[in-house]
Amino acid sequence: MKIRGTDFVLFQVSDLVAAARFYRETLGLPQEMFSEESQWAEFNCGQLTLSLHGGAKPPGVTAAGRIALAVEDVRAAYDELKRSNVVGVTEPCDYGVCCAMEVQDPDGNTVILHRRSDGTCGRSLTNEAEDAAAIVGLERAALERWGRGDPSGFLEISSPDVSYFDPTLTQRLDGKEALTRLYESVRGEIHLDRFELLNPKVQFCGDGAVLTYHFVGESEARTNRWNCTEVYRRTPAGWRIIQTHWSFTRPFHKP
Repeated sequence: MKIRGTDFVLFQVSDLVAAARFYRETLGLPQEMFSEESQWAEFNCGQLTLSLHGGAKPPGVTAAGRIALAVEDVRAAYDELKRSNVVGVTEPCDYGVCCAMEVQDPDGNTVILHRRSDGTCGRSLTNEAEDAAAIVGLERAALERWGRGDPSGFLEISSPDVSYFDPTLTQRLDGKEALTRLYESVRGEIHLDRFELLNPKVQFCGDGAVLTYHFVGESEARTNRWNCTEVYRRTPAGWRIIQTHWSFTRPFHKP
């Protein structure tokens, strides 16, 4: 077994709203997902994701989670938290190789605010070439099912908060439920003899990835050419689409 890296750290919290507010507003982490229905929230911590699972704690579970977050200046972070009257804040301590302090979230989980003496942070083991191949593979597999009249391939890899554009729509679709209605309206109606996914390019930004490519689909009746942009997000379940934009390849000419 080969460990490739850390995907996420999970904290069990009793109040998801209060905990999410602490990480989003007090610590300033970018919130990437929040679902009160699923009692799940995710925050971008750079090289990994912090996941919060809300609801009643299982018997015997106590607040024992710990995560170390890199900051530029530990003392400045300490002063900021003290000015905000945040409780559970310890004095910064210089260990030579690093400087660190601790603060507790509303459930008592410990967050270590940390700075290495050499200025580095995290350890990214992500192989972007492997991730790019995986994303293109997901897209190609979904297109193969699409060409057989089955839109479920795309629905299965779409995030609940997905948004969608194509030239047939007068406005953006928001959410997987709206996208499902659109896709179900064409189920069984699309049949491609062959297709090509041309010149795929994947660009990464943290836990986000943008896939762009040119699509050519051929059937007995016609050949369709499209440009596609897909925005994927890394989640504990794998890469998921959060935004889709299809456009015609035919250039626009002014009269």
